[in-house]
Amino acid sequence: MESPSGFPTPSSTELSTHCAEQSEGEPFEGQSVIYAISYSLNGKLIATGGGTLRIYDSQSGRMLLDLKGHTKSVVALSFSHDGTRLASGSGDHTIRIWNTSSGETIGEPWEVHSAHVNSVAYSHDDKVIATAGGDGVVRIWDVATEAKIVEIIDYPAAVLYVRFSPDGSQLASACDDHNVRIHDARTGALVLGPLEGHTEPVRAIAYCPDGTRIASCSNDCAIHIWDSVTGIMVLGPLEGHVDWVACIEYSPDGNTLLSGSHDTTMRLWDSFTGELIAGPLRRHHGAVYGLSYSPDGGRFVSGAEDGTIRVWNASTREVVLPVLTEADIHHYEVAGMDPLGGHTNYVTAVAYLPDGRHAVSASFDKSIRKWDVRTGKLVKELLRCHNNEIYSLSISFDGKRLASGAYGSIKVLDCVEWEVILDLSGHSQWVRCVRFSPDAKLLASAGSGGELFLWDSETGEKIRTMAGLDSTSDVWEVAFSPDGRKLASCAQDSTLRVWDVHTTEMIAGPFETDSYCLVFSPDGRTIACGSSNSLVVLDADTGSMVLGPLARHSSSIRCVAYSPDGSTICTGSADQTICLWDAATGDLLLDSLRGHKQRIWSVAFSPDGKHILSGSWDHTMKLWNSASGELVNLSDLNLQQEEVSVLLSKIILRY
Repeated sequence: MESPSGFPTPSSTELSTHCAEQSEGEPFEGQSVIYAISYSLNGKLIATGGGTLRIYDSQSGRMLLDLKGHTKSVVALSFSHDGTRLASGSGDHTIRIWNTSSGETIGEPWEVHSAHVNSVAYSHDDKVIATAGGDGVVRIWDVATEAKIVEIIDYPAAVLYVRFSPDGSQLASACDDHNVRIHDARTGALVLGPLEGHTEPVRAIAYCPDGTRIASCSNDCAIHIWDSVTGIMVLGPLEGHVDWVACIEYSPDGNTLLSGSHDTTMRLWDSFTGELIAGPLRRHHGAVYGLSYSPDGGRFVSGAEDGTIRVWNASTREVVLPVLTEADIHHYEVAGMDPLGGHTNYVTAVAYLPDGRHAVSASFDKSIRKWDVRTGKLVKELLRCHNNEIYSLSISFDGKRLASGAYGSIKVLDCVEWEVILDLSGHSQWVRCVRFSPDAKLLASAGSGGELFLWDSETGEKIRTMAGLDSTSDVWEVAFSPDGRKLASCAQDSTLRVWDVHTTEMIAGPFETDSYCLVFSPDGRTIACGSSNSLVVLDADTGSMVLGPLARHSSSIRCVAYSPDGSTICTGSADQTICLWDAATGDLLLDSLRGHKQRIWSVAFSPDGKHILSGSWDHTMKLWNSASGELVNLSDLNLQQEEVSVLLSKIILRY
């Protein structure tokens, strides 16, 4: 299911209440996303939560139990200290208690929050359970009676994580408001906090084994360590991850901190000095959401967005389960070496620079990257250009500046120095699209709440506002005509409008179309629009249909581009394919080019029209031959001085 923006909403998994037969297949096989993972306190079991809830034998990786009952994804787990029970928390607002031998639920589901359950934790004596929810409430429950005995309601935002101190006297919490708090576990009274230091939501916390320190990790990519008695930050920030740090664990001896991140890696830190001991460890292709040490500290387990589970030797930092071949290991070590790989989240925008030698990309990982297309090397990267996910970018026609849009923010970069030169404020919500005018003097921006602005791209001054748009409707995309006199927009309210850039008057439309994307033809006479599953070409003056609807994609078209000579239209779709169309006749030239594993969000022709660059939700970009439709292989390219090629032979992520 999609949100109105086209980005995913949390999925639900319809499950029934029964146990599965034991699996005799490969270790940890058949998993989807892993949101939570935990060793049992006796070290014999590993539990995983995500689209499924399962218990495995920790030595073999064989599935013992497939626990069914939750109706949405399982995001939180906690074993009782005697290992006989497992508590699970879900997006269905409930927790369930399971018998770890039989797989049966103990009692009925507990309705613990009015929103999704983010965290669940047993106390040291297994007598109480703490839960944290998206409703901004923490509750402590009596296990025997299932009665609520403590309720903490003074949080200003969602609570993402809770954990008891080793002696059970404290309950620490991590909150979406960027802070850590410590409460008395018996009364719920605030003992310490809010502990301020992080600049973005705190995702997880961990007590050291003796209870004297608390480690916290955050979306700000940093780790802090706090004194649990005074609340003073004693160490940090520990920096190195290049994306949100989602999980953190102390080793049983307290000497080491283990962290997992959306950058797909793990790192090991000296918990007393903060020095990096090992890492980044790469054996996942998605965000690392869960970590857990075995009780003896000899192993740790990791679970990730890509559904993979890895058991590691804590001393050698090698994966011991499942057994990986040398080819597997090489594959993960060069995870950033796949064609145009390196981003750790959705690639939302790609563009060529006018010189044909460089290309740029923007991503939900908040980074912007610049590539040398002749050598295939990463030239520049700005890892945290915005505080939020980047939706759009645009290159000025002279190639000197780059604009990018995120939540409430537009940044303009100098493409040579690769530094921010303007920070434009004016949008109240998401900036869905930014576009430079052909003369590079203006910048158009569009976004949520029907906001469509024009800016002086030299000074950053907002000079015009396009009026009359539905304030409840997002503007998906805008495009300047080649002469710079017109601006076209398409919006969530299924309208397309054409504006006079200088007077801000609407000179054509609104035309009814459910388009997500649009672009003017190079001669300015027509506008190509991608809609729910078809391509239409409209007369730019009258809005009458010139071509279409041209239907081939099985899902919404999310990006569209004309070739430089105007002869071809390229469409990229949520169905993971690309099509090429004859711009004059509407004939399908190349049908359903396949290579991406998730929806395609951006396409761009090279300046000479020979190649097409695509960006996808699978975190990658790919290069296509626009004549044959074949994926371009670096080993097959003859990289001469004048040729354009955007394919990486090697990307080294910089830490």
